Amino acid sequence: MEEKGVTRRQFIKYAGATAALLGLSQALVPEIARALEEMAAGKPPVLWIQGQNCSGCSVSTLNSNYPDIAKVVLDDLSVHYQPTVMAAAGYQAFGVLEETAKELAGQYVLVVEGPIPTAEGGEFCTFGLEEGTKEVMGNKIPKDKPIQAWMEELVPGAAAVIALGNCAAFGGIPAANASVTGSTPVMDIVAKIDKSKPVINIGGCPSHPDWFLGTVLYYLVNKAVPELDEHKRPKMFFGQLIHENCERRASFDAGMFLEDWNDVNPDMKLCLFKMGCKGPVTYADCPTRRWNSKVNWCVGANAPCHGCAEPAFYKDLTPLYEPLPNVHLAGVTSPVETLGWVAAGATAVGIGGHYLYKQLGKKAPEGGDE
Repeated sequence: MEEKGVTRRQFIKYAGATAALLGLSQALVPEIARALEEMAAGKPPVLWIQGQNCSGCSVSTLNSNYPDIAKVVLDDLSVHYQPTVMAAAGYQAFGVLEETAKELAGQYVLVVEGPIPTAEGGEFCTFGLEEGTKEVMGNKIPKDKPIQAWMEELVPGAAAVIALGNCAAFGGIPAANASVTGSTPVMDIVAKIDKSKPVINIGGCPSHPDWFLGTVLYYLVNKAVPELDEHKRPKMFFGQLIHENCERRASFDAGMFLEDWNDVNPDMKLCLFKMGCKGPVTYADCPTRRWNSKVNWCVGANAPCHGCAEPAFYKDLTPLYEPLPNVHLAGVTSPVETLGWVAAGATAVGIGGHYLYKQLGKKAPEGGDE
């Protein structure tokens, strides 16, 4: 790194920023610096494959400014395969996947973007070639290799699997009509291949750059998977309800709701619950982390939270611009039409997560109304 003009001072500053990203004490900066030095020397290999996806999570990750994505990809990690940005193509590219699986088994991190289609032999999503041929309109052509086959080949040798984005983690938009393609979350596919393989789910549609990079850096620095919630999401990013930290929480508490998009008053930050905001049932740190280098986030831009970090997204949280049906929050007994806090002590009670999950037909998380 010194050869590239990076001073020790700059390197320690980078280590400090990494500590902040991971929510760690600055007292751990020397330890993080040591780990980053080892990481840069070893360059842990990463294989990044894509299933039923739009590449949105790839694009979002590439928008990371600090840590700079170029430095992460080129200096901290050894990204052997990433179809959105890699220069190689054809046999040269696919050969890297097979070589890495054989030569670096147990060392590489497998990143999967998008769910895995399983219907019709996985023919809905293929890349690369299998041995043999298939017949199409009377002609024999090379056989495509389904991503499901790639998963069976790559999962056994992976040190860990990261399901990046809501689609990969929980099915997302493709799973809204899973009966057509057999769209299946990555963790379900991994469980069939190797139940002992650690899987980390990173929600979001798309996922925030910090959620991915922070998870990878944590794993590489600590040589362990970060603490996960019941949905296998890192608690350091998905540990609190958006509603708890929303900048419009005061309006919610006061019963001040936007009810017509044409009534926008720049001086009145009205709660968007009645316009379909899913913040009361969504666990993510969007209000405090923000997006685009901390410029803004959905609610700050006067748009309701769609709950894209939740397993219930997309199918069970639609219609997106309509309020959650028959939801009664803690301390509130009236329906959504007259929703508002009725007691000063209601805030201390919390959101009543079990009831919300019940309304969505989901199993409530253990540990109370966290």
